[in-house]
Amino acid sequence: MKIYVDNLTTDTVEADILKAFGAFGDVEKVNIARSSVDGSSRGFGFVDVMADADGRAMITGMHGTSLFGQKLKVIQARRKSR
Repeated sequence: MKIYVDNLTTDTVEADILKAFGAFGDVEKVNIARSSVDGSSRGFGFVDVMADADGRAMITGMHGTSLFGQKLKVIQARRKSR
């Protein structure tokens, strides 16, 4: 399962997400979207998990919580339509 995480601060790094989401299950990979110009965070990212049960627990546990003063939006990611 891929989880979409929105409203990240520019200072948030992958390790911060791994720590917060890891409390709810096993995180496979974290990817924060970054600007191609300067490498700064674009304010959103993705968390990949192997087990759907872990993913659902992360969504339930993290959606609406605060990370570095920002209220997170956490939902299951949807595929881009082409």
